[in-house]
Amino acid sequence: MKVLYTADIHVHPGHLERFLEAARELGPQVLIIGGDLIPDWKGSIEASIEPHKLWVRNVLLPRIKPFHEAFPQTPVLLDLGNDDIAAARPLIEARDGLDLHLLHRRVVKIGEGLAVAGYMAVNPTPFAIKDSEKPDCRDHDGLSELRVVKTGYVTGSGKAVPYCLDPTTGTIEDDLDELSAVLDSHLWLDYSFIFVAHAPPKDTALDQMATGSHVGSLAVRRFIERWATTGRLIASLHGHIHESPWSSGRIWQHVGEVPCFNVGQHAQVLRALLLDTGAIADSARLVTVTRPGGVTVMGF
Repeated sequence: MKVLYTADIHVHPGHLERFLEAARELGPQVLIIGGDLIPDWKGSIEASIEPHKLWVRNVLLPRIKPFHEAFPQTPVLLDLGNDDIAAARPLIEARDGLDLHLLHRRVVKIGEGLAVAGYMAVNPTPFAIKDSEKPDCRDHDGLSELRVVKTGYVTGSGKAVPYCLDPTTGTIEDDLDELSAVLDSHLWLDYSFIFVAHAPPKDTALDQMATGSHVGSLAVRRFIERWATTGRLIASLHGHIHESPWSSGRIWQHVGEVPCFNVGQHAQVLRALLLDTGAIADSARLVTVTRPGGVTVMGF
C-alpha cells in the first residue's frame, strides 16, 4: 500500500494544495498530514483564534471535500499539532469519518490487517500555545529542559485561557500507554500499524535543532522501542522539528528495527514522504513540490 505523508504544512499557505497536487499525481492509497496544519497566525493567541477557525472552514475543508469526492477510496488522515489552535478542532471533528479521519489518540484502519495509530501532543516547548503540549514521561517530565516554558494558554473553550503544564494531571507516556492498550485489544491484535506522532523520538536524527540540541519526546521513543520488539510497528512518521534533516544530515533512522522518518519542512518547497508499506526502507522517497506541476520524487 502506497502512503503519502507530510507534516508542518503551516509554514506556507500553499502547502495544503501542493500536497493534494502531489497526491493527485502520485496516486497513493492513503494520505496523512501529521499535525501543524494552519498558517494563519495573527500575532497573539487570542487574535488568532478566529483566523484559525476561518482557515479550517474556508480553506482546509473546501480542499479536502473535492479530493475525497474525486478519490473516495483514498482516506485522508490528519489532526492538529502543537501550533494549531484547538478552538478550530470542532470544525474538523464534524467531518471526521466523512471526508477525513482524525488521528490524535486514535487507531484508524487503512487496509487489510493494517492501521495507523496517531498521537499529536508534544513534550514541553518554549511556546505560549499549550493546547497540544503535555509533560513527557512520569520519570522525566521535560519541564526543566533549557528554554521550556511551563505556562501559557489553551483555547479549547474558544478563548485564550491561562494554563500551566502539570505532570500530576497526566503525561504523554500515560497517553501512549492507553494507546498501547487499545492496540493490544482484541479489535486490533491482528493488525500491524504505522505510528504517526507529531513529536519525533528523542536523541535521534529526527529531533535535532539548528543549535544541535535534541528536543524530541522520550515517551515517543519508548513507545517505538516497546512496539519494535513485537514486529507489528512497521514505520514511525514525525514532524515538529522542521530543520532536523539539515541539522542532522538525515531524514530517517531505525529505532529498534523500526524505520522512523522526519523529512522536515520548508516554506518555499513542500516536503513529503512517499512509501510502500510492503517494503518501507527500500521504497521510501522524498517528494517535493515547488509550484503547480512541479512534483519531484527522489531517493534519500
